[in-house]
Amino acid sequence: MKSNRKRNSKWIAGTVVLGCFVMLATACSSGTGKELGGPGGRETVNKPDKTITVINEPVQKNVKLTVSGITTIDNARGMNFIGDGKLIISRPNKDVEPIQGEGEKVQPNNIYLYDLQTKKAEALAPASENQGFSEVSPDGKYLFYKMTEEATAFGRILNLETKQSVMLGKEPIDLSSGQWIDNSHVFFTTLSGKMIVADTDGNLKTIAQANGYIFTAAMGNDGIYYVTGDRMELYFQSLEEGTKPEKIAEGVEWIIPSPDLKQLAMVKKTSETVRELSVVDQKGKTLLKITKGTQIFGTRWSPDGTKLAYSLTSENSGDNGIFVADALTGETTSVLVEQAADTLNWDATGTKLVTSTYKEDQFRTSIISLN
Repeated sequence: MKSNRKRNSKWIAGTVVLGCFVMLATACSSGTGKELGGPGGRETVNKPDKTITVINEPVQKNVKLTVSGITTIDNARGMNFIGDGKLIISRPNKDVEPIQGEGEKVQPNNIYLYDLQTKKAEALAPASENQGFSEVSPDGKYLFYKMTEEATAFGRILNLETKQSVMLGKEPIDLSSGQWIDNSHVFFTTLSGKMIVADTDGNLKTIAQANGYIFTAAMGNDGIYYVTGDRMELYFQSLEEGTKPEKIAEGVEWIIPSPDLKQLAMVKKTSETVRELSVVDQKGKTLLKITKGTQIFGTRWSPDGTKLAYSLTSENSGDNGIFVADALTGETTSVLVEQAADTLNWDATGTKLVTSTYKEDQFRTSIISLN
């Protein structure tokens, strides 16, 4: 879990040198000046001298989100849904050689494909190494995951059909980093501040470089959002060659683009003990304030961009656990009274959530069904 990430006071806000990457600029471009910024009713209209946000009243359906069931898997760290009825998990592999843990030998955690109906699990890349923190490509054919050694991680891409994997360089990468930008390219950051795009053959291209550690980064619409520096400064770097990074905000801990890349979920530190989750536009203007808490972690948009799932810890109000918010109205629903250990993930229909919690020295996966 990365909610308490190490912050070095010597890190400074970085400037970025952007490499030419025409394919990404084409893939991320919307080609329109009018943005449908939200589910059912928020429009952002860009004018030469200003941006106008219009809220159109959504059709009232009077349907409140409810939890219809929760399925659990013990001793498993659930990460991603695959197709209909299968899940990527990480759990100890007893069939490989143990590795050195803290003072003793332990069985390494490997990635598995778990069938929710038969409850059987297949090791996808069995090895005497710890594996996890995965993201599935949009077409479900590839898996980006990390091989970890203590607090150090290295990226890999696994072909889910052939079960062959490729290494993504030898440079350590951030545990929470990894975003598929199409079916064959994944974006991630290294501990040295590089922003990299890799293809499924293992070819790497550094498209930007920050002058310092990157706390979080994501590919947005025609550019990259990244957070760096003592003040946790959020920058946007256009993919146009020769452009300089634009500072958007300070005190930002997480930035999560919506599926259409036209809005951002932002977790901002407003005081030493308070974080705030908001929906903002591409320039950082607040469109909707969702919640406040001591820690906000694991935020994920639903596939259609209508909902936001997040894990909340609140020392003052007593609101703790996993919540789902309507991304237009801000109405929230508690779905699990436990904190997430990893980023939350939706299934393709937006009706199920997978989360992992840690209790009694092991992970447990919960699959939350919503209606």
